[in-house]
Amino acid sequence: MIKGILSAATAMRAQVLNQEVIANNLANVDTVAYQKDKVVFRSFHDVLMYRFDNLSQTAIGGFSSGTILHDIATMDTVGGLETTGRPLDIALPQGTYLAVETPAGTRYTRMGNLRYEDGFLSVGGYRILGVAGVIALEAGREYSISDDGRVLADGEVVDRLSVVTFTGDYELHKEGNSLFRLEGGYANPIESPRVLVGVLEKSTVDPVSEMVALITSMRVYEAAQRALHSHDETLEQAVNRVGRV
Repeated sequence: MIKGILSAATAMRAQVLNQEVIANNLANVDTVAYQKDKVVFRSFHDVLMYRFDNLSQTAIGGFSSGTILHDIATMDTVGGLETTGRPLDIALPQGTYLAVETPAGTRYTRMGNLRYEDGFLSVGGYRILGVAGVIALEAGREYSISDDGRVLADGEVVDRLSVVTFTGDYELHKEGNSLFRLEGGYANPIESPRVLVGVLEKSTVDPVSEMVALITSMRVYEAAQRALHSHDETLEQAVNRVGRV
């Protein structure tokens, strides 16, 4: 009975995490180039095969932790495109990212709503990197981006956006503000990147699908909650009967 309570509790905890991820996706439905997250649980087949392969490590009376979280994965897909007509709005091809400078070091983003801020070209409050470092701009000039990533001031080339792809054994870890941190592998600047100008990539979140997933998660949580209450009542009855013997 104790095992049943623990299994139900882990299922409830897993669904709380799932609901938090879904809620975060819904909160970013209008965020430029946001890539949605998804909670991935280990399947029964994977857990069963793991146990078969590691029988010598299983103690007698061992207990499974119930629902097992495998990962919180970021869906590497491209959102729809929205035409804005603004000269500093861009959309990137799939698999490419802008390099930006942050207090924690270089980070990468697919956000394309570029802005002139405090003498620099920035996105999301972070300075964008060019060929030779951050892209510095002068006040009072008209800035635009060409379709090959060049930054233009009154039609003159100022710099080129650092648009990168990744190679090697790497992982991208999502941080706040649509930033990604590269772990392992290499970031390779593209010499002649291609970008869409006057266009923004929309969030990959489908609000209808996320609401359906949220309702499903809530039902799973409620089912696990009922199972926990059932085990708790059974345990209480068993304890009371033993106490009367």
